[in-house]
Amino acid sequence: MTWKSKKIGDIITLQRGFDITKKEQQEGPYPVVSSSGIQSFHNSFKVEGPGVVTGRKGSLGKVFFIEEAYWPHDTTLWVKDFQGNDPRFIYYFLQTLQLERFDVGSANPSLNRNHIHSLKVKVPPLPTQRAIASILSAYDDLIENNLRRIRLLEEAAQLIYKEWFVHLRFPGWEEVEVVDGVPEGWEILNMKSVLKLNYGKALKKADRKGGDFPVYGSSGIVGFHNTFLTEAPGIILGRKGNVGSVYWSDQSFFPIDTVYFIESECNLYYIFYYLINQQFLSSDAAVPGLNRNYAYSKPFLKPKQVIIEKFEGQIEPIFTQIGNLKRQNQKLQEARDILLPRLMNGTIDVESIKKLRAVSPE
Repeated sequence: MTWKSKKIGDIITLQRGFDITKKEQQEGPYPVVSSSGIQSFHNSFKVEGPGVVTGRKGSLGKVFFIEEAYWPHDTTLWVKDFQGNDPRFIYYFLQTLQLERFDVGSANPSLNRNHIHSLKVKVPPLPTQRAIASILSAYDDLIENNLRRIRLLEEAAQLIYKEWFVHLRFPGWEEVEVVDGVPEGWEILNMKSVLKLNYGKALKKADRKGGDFPVYGSSGIVGFHNTFLTEAPGIILGRKGNVGSVYWSDQSFFPIDTVYFIESECNLYYIFYYLINQQFLSSDAAVPGLNRNYAYSKPFLKPKQVIIEKFEGQIEPIFTQIGNLKRQNQKLQEARDILLPRLMNGTIDVESIKKLRAVSPE
């Protein structure tokens, strides 16, 4: 069936979102979608789902699909009318347009919907739209399923840590005397005596070469580079910006200068959960920061080595499963991202893909 050349405004109608402040929001089931995605929930909604939303102010180019009723924030553009087109297809289609290139803002990035409406594109008929959306959704469904499994595994590991080292119900706890909140044979030290906080190294976005090694900032992975600064496994602790954020990397990685990376002879699994369960205060009023001496002064509960080894035995298989699922997701994302533009410009025949995959991208 023939693809037709049309203006975006003849395919969908984009509408500016609705203003609402954090103070005005009341706890509820409806997602509030900003230019960077779902950031909060409210007790009322403006639009019935399914919906497609993209950033209008601030973060441009990201596109979000919302199944349920939602509140599109003033910083977004939302699809008011799909004009008979498939919503899922529109979600994927908009991702290929690189909407950030239509930025009309000076200081603050901004999109003008009229500029987007006038853009000429080619779109397939509805049956082909639905077939394309089905193929791409299969990848996203598998990715989301893996993410749910990862969250469950992370929760299980966190529960083990809290049960053993917060509630002190570790193996054999019934036979161990606890004095002043500390089991016999355990020690309360300070963090400095157990680990070293190494400063990350500056690496500007323009200098990142791409590659296999994740670049970590205080908000997590911020890019990839062709060399690493420290070998896996490793722990990253937010120093500037997102103070006290904690990340685990099972790949060798490059920590930038907004984070510390951890060096210790103590078991890293235990240290990882110890850090997650700490409250780190900012030491800088202007730019949030974590002072290293302050962090070093915090108390550190060091269990007996036999308990740490048993904890490692419980946690290591969980981390192995999480790592495997993350690698699966990376491969799925790569495959989807290769297919996406080719399906959207018609260079790949939809029916041939369906036959090869037999509906499953695995």
